[in-house]
Amino acid sequence: MREDIITEDAAIREQELLRQFQADDEVYLTQFAAEYQLVAGKLGAPRLLHSLGVAQTAARLAQKYGADDKKAYLAGLCHDIAKELPRDEQLTLLLRSPLAGDEDVLAHKVLWHAPAGAVLLGDFAAEYPRLDEEIQQSCLWHTLGKPQMTVLEQLVFVADLIEPGRDFPDLAHIRAAAEESLTAGVAACMYGAIHFLEVQQRFIHPLAFQGYEYYKNLL
Repeated sequence: MREDIITEDAAIREQELLRQFQADDEVYLTQFAAEYQLVAGKLGAPRLLHSLGVAQTAARLAQKYGADDKKAYLAGLCHDIAKELPRDEQLTLLLRSPLAGDEDVLAHKVLWHAPAGAVLLGDFAAEYPRLDEEIQQSCLWHTLGKPQMTVLEQLVFVADLIEPGRDFPDLAHIRAAAEESLTAGVAACMYGAIHFLEVQQRFIHPLAFQGYEYYKNLL
């Protein structure tokens, strides 16, 4: 009985947060109503809240650093579109992506959703033309990161880690770095991810180290 109450309370809170995002981001969500409905149809409430948080954060950073805030919002909104697809569907999509030949990605299912999402967005692009190559690429690289990311790719990469719903050690430092410069934010996110995975004794893709060295050397 107690678990039922907790679950019901969580669901009510999620709906309250969704309504708050819809009110705060009305201008963006009016413009991208079709894309929002597409994403909302693929994700449960917690993941949708995360996606809205990433969208809002990416747009804010875009405004701060002179980039296209509308495109940043849309990219953030769509970045996890494949996250809750069954693993077999993720794999089918992944095998059509630029990372299909990466044995390290294939061996680690946690990395599948980003390339799968990029391909899925490409499949939807004919019907939703705003889901263009730039949006697809920002989805492709939002988890791994890499050297020489575009500004949009950097915005989504950073926003994914620092959006308001996140809470983990060192987050305050990473958020502060993102306010210092976009490059500093990317480097801090990459270092934080590497450190977390090292502590957990989990696999770290070589691109994570390459990306960190690249952005660290830009500072």
